[in-house]
Amino acid sequence: MSALDLPSANVQHIWCSAAISKKMEDVFVGFVFSQAQQGKRIDRYVVYLSTLGGSPFSAVNLYNFIKSLPQETIAYNMGTVASAGVPVFLAFKQRYGVPGCSFAIHQTTTSKTVLPEQISASELKTQAGNLEITDKRTQAIIETETMGRGTNPLTRRLLKTFWLKGTTFTDSEAQTRGFIERVEQPTMPTENIVYITDQSLATLPG
Repeated sequence: MSALDLPSANVQHIWCSAAISKKMEDVFVGFVFSQAQQGKRIDRYVVYLSTLGGSPFSAVNLYNFIKSLPQETIAYNMGTVASAGVPVFLAFKQRYGVPGCSFAIHQTTTSKTVLPEQISASELKTQAGNLEITDKRTQAIIETETMGRGTNPLTRRLLKTFWLKGTTFTDSEAQTRGFIERVEQPTMPTENIVYITDQSLATLPG
């Protein structure tokens, strides 16, 4: 039985193929809150995610937000979930991947554009500290959310090794490591679906 075949009164589907950014975070969170404000009863969120990553800070925020949702949450890796997208994906209670999907993890990075043209040693130290804290937080999320799920789970030492060298997991590896429950091809819905894409986000202010 597909995860989508499970009975539920009200299901909201979200297609998300966008970089993880502050704008994407705000749109995702804002949409969920708007449904509650409009009095809509949602029993389950199903998110079809494909992303190359983005802001590690927004990723941690989204992880905590999704974990706090009282509804049932399901995520599908629709092709590639990499970098900052991994903790977002791992926040969901049920996780699946389409055939041929992959997950990529690596050390936390940030764009040079967030740094001023002139920067002091103390400011550099602050930025390095922020990256280190987010690095540890993201590794802790991966360790926690994959623990006990796969037949060949990631140990803390092994995860650190994969993290430092940068590693891509295939669909079968992702299953044995606990990223996903199984490889499964969903049937896309014809209604109750919203789209969060790089193109749609570009039309919004901010």
